[in-house]
Amino acid sequence: MRVGLRVRFGVAAVLMVCTTVIASMWTLAALSRLSNVATDTVRESEAVTAVTSKLSGALEREDDAVLLVLAGDRRGATVLSRERRIVDGAVSELFDVLGPADERDLARPLLSALQAYRRAADGVAAMASEREALVQYHRQANPLLRRAVTLTTTTRDRHFELARQAVTRARDQAGASRRAVLLITMAALAFALLLAWHLSRTVVGPLRRLTRGANAIREGRFDDRIEVTSHDELGELSSAFNQMALDLAEFRRTNIGEVMRAKNTLEATMEALPDAVVLLDADCRILTMNHAALTVFEAAGIPAPVTLDDLDIAGLDHNAIATAVRAGINAPRLTDLTATIPVDHDGTLQRLLPCVVPVPGLDRQQSGAILVLYDVTDLARLDEMRSELVAVASHELQTPLTTLRMTLLMLQESSDVLPPRQRELLATSLIGVEQLTETVHEFLDLTRIEAGELRLNLDPVHVPRLLADVVRNAEPQAAAQDIRVRLTAESALPNIIADQRRLRIVFDNIVSNALKYTPCGGEITVSSRVSTSNDDRREPVVAVSVTDTGPGVPAGFRARIFDKFFRLEQQQAENRPHPRGAGIGLYMCRQIVDLHGGYIECTTGGDGKGARITVELPLDGSTRSLLTGSTVQTELQ
Repeated sequence: MRVGLRVRFGVAAVLMVCTTVIASMWTLAALSRLSNVATDTVRESEAVTAVTSKLSGALEREDDAVLLVLAGDRRGATVLSRERRIVDGAVSELFDVLGPADERDLARPLLSALQAYRRAADGVAAMASEREALVQYHRQANPLLRRAVTLTTTTRDRHFELARQAVTRARDQAGASRRAVLLITMAALAFALLLAWHLSRTVVGPLRRLTRGANAIREGRFDDRIEVTSHDELGELSSAFNQMALDLAEFRRTNIGEVMRAKNTLEATMEALPDAVVLLDADCRILTMNHAALTVFEAAGIPAPVTLDDLDIAGLDHNAIATAVRAGINAPRLTDLTATIPVDHDGTLQRLLPCVVPVPGLDRQQSGAILVLYDVTDLARLDEMRSELVAVASHELQTPLTTLRMTLLMLQESSDVLPPRQRELLATSLIGVEQLTETVHEFLDLTRIEAGELRLNLDPVHVPRLLADVVRNAEPQAAAQDIRVRLTAESALPNIIADQRRLRIVFDNIVSNALKYTPCGGEITVSSRVSTSNDDRREPVVAVSVTDTGPGVPAGFRARIFDKFFRLEQQQAENRPHPRGAGIGLYMCRQIVDLHGGYIECTTGGDGKGARITVELPLDGSTRSLLTGSTVQTELQ
């Protein structure tokens, strides 16, 4: 017969409750009985004491009435009759309070003595001689009265003795009840211990076996089985556990091949990648790497790295990588090819660009990340060649452009004799030459910046006046595109120490960029004010903002638009006409602002529409070097 754990625990609980109830009821009955006996004894003792005291007093008063009769008092007979009635009432009360027959037998000699006393008193009262009557009273009646009073006291004392015996018997019964309760309690305790031992053997034992089985599965020993010793719920649980272990063992045998194939596929994929790939855990320990990474590290003199700190390679920012790994976020991806890591591999300079990609859920406790060292040697070389080409072309174009510009200016001096059409063509040509000259100068400045040779001519600059010139220069193009350019500059702004020509290039580029992307009928707002810097120093700055009503810049590209040769249109899938450009204007702006110790950023425009580019320039005129670490030469005129 199958008896479940619920039935076992239920029966055990009922037995424990019944034992406790029986012991409690037995104790309650014994205490109630002892309380009743004590209460009745005290009440009867008080009643007997009161009645015997009353009887003793009544006997004395009856004796006084007899003496009145013997003295010849006319009231003596009346008083004697009254007192005898009182004594008879007290005797009747005494018999009522004594209760049991054995106690009433104690009072019967009192009744006999009282009757004898009264007979003697009546006989003495019938004598003619008063003197003879008093002599006979003291000789016959008074001794009988003393005997009656003594019997009254004796009755009371014997009643007290019987009450004491009753209390003793009740105390003995209470002691017997206490011993019985103690025996019942000890029996209940023994039963509880026996029941606890039985339950621990039938419950705790199987649970311990289940725990050992769970630990065996955690350690990979799927062939261990749990002994099934009962058919209750624990037995069913043990059977289900054994079946689970069997299924897991089967699953392991059938899927180990797939796991190995997946592992081999992953390793083959990593080995097939041409770039160095390193897998890191959350503590920046190296879990695995491909052959390309091993080759790179051996070339750098690191044959067997264990942690990220072992990768002692010049240019590798350990702190940025560790922060990205522990935070589980993508590290800022470097796109500047001048920030690559050089590694000498068999006499060939190899350039690597690091990138951190988080791997969430690497194991049960923590995540990890993949460190990829992209081989951008060819791209870096192409970038160098492009920079050299730009530098050479800009330098070579500068001389003929100067000659062409001077020639056009000389023609303009005698343009009064030219027909209107030719004067218009001359003015247009001169504007084109000026624009081309500015472009060449920008390329030359770009070359100087990358070479660390850009010279700043620092002078006091009045920003509102500079912005007014920028807006005035942009008005013809804005009018041609039906775009309104609005200037809201504070005239009381203090001067800053800066290179006015280079700042003019910055603001011209920003406004020109806004004109390119603002549709017809749009608006461009140029504003300036005194503010505080966005960094932790919170220093006073002059903030210049250019806000347009164009399509805006997606949040993911707002920092990248300041990269060299970056074009937003190349990153979007939309196939529509877009403004032409080389992708160096905003890059130049960032480099020049950085040289002035300022800050430039792109945010969304007003009401979440368009784009806003803000330039912050320090009021103290401090400058700093480029982020690449090159030296900046400054010149104060």
